[in-house]
Amino acid sequence: MIDHLPDRLDLIAAAEAGRLYQGRIPLAILERVVPLLCSGEGGLEVVLELGKADDGTLYLAGSITGTLAVNCQRCLEEMRLPLNTSFCLGLVRNQEAAQVLQQRYEPLIVSGEPVLIADLVTDEILLALPIVAVHEDAGDCRDLDVEYTASVQEEPCNPFAVLEQLKQKH
Repeated sequence: MIDHLPDRLDLIAAAEAGRLYQGRIPLAILERVVPLLCSGEGGLEVVLELGKADDGTLYLAGSITGTLAVNCQRCLEEMRLPLNTSFCLGLVRNQEAAQVLQQRYEPLIVSGEPVLIADLVTDEILLALPIVAVHEDAGDCRDLDVEYTASVQEEPCNPFAVLEQLKQKH
């Protein structure tokens, strides 16, 4: 096991060698995730296992754990969102290979080029985030008992009232 995450990784070569990486990735470098957060401080624990299955499929299995600070969409206050996601990706070179991949794998099309680990982690975080983040218990939201009263008009304004007056003059 390697106790740090590299910046870039040749997934095919690492899967062939059967590597296991573990480390902490700072939130600040996850450029597509940071705008969705209240704060880019802190980091997430990432485990990446690359290997070759019995059927010859190269795979990347992993997990991402930590806590994200996001805005609750009910009360618009900051809340802590626990993140604990795991994934299992089948490494394929083209769409045809992705079509025949076993169902337990999500396809990840790779070229021979090294992959940025931050991009890979970002994609998995974006898939794991809820569409609308809210406190689990509505009681955790700040009190929103603001009374709303609509202004009352005696009679709605008629936009043709001016025309009515002009018609009466002639």
